[in-house]
Amino acid sequence: MEHVETSDIDGHPLEKGMVVRYLNTGTLGEIVDIKEDDEGTWALMNTTDLYYRVDTLKVSDEKVRIRGEKEYSSSDVKDYLLSQEEETSSGNLENVYQSTGGG
Repeated sequence: MEHVETSDIDGHPLEKGMVVRYLNTGTLGEIVDIKEDDEGTWALMNTTDLYYRVDTLKVSDEKVRIRGEKEYSSSDVKDYLLSQEEETSSGNLENVYQSTGGG
């Protein structure tokens, strides 16, 4: 794959491994790929697995935290399901809310 020279919205050079912020949503991530096509230059962010136009990114000195998946044992799942069943069968409906989208 060829090296693509590009820069962020402020003119700072962008390279794989750099941390950037997507200006429209504030999403933070590390650049894992940079590609160029007919519509512009794009950077792939590791936190979303999405490509962003480089003119919408800004270099950041913040640390990227990636949410990890937690593993549960079968006994953890059984205990959780039993607690949910007990809560529902007890008639305790304090934590149930009605949600409507209309006015």
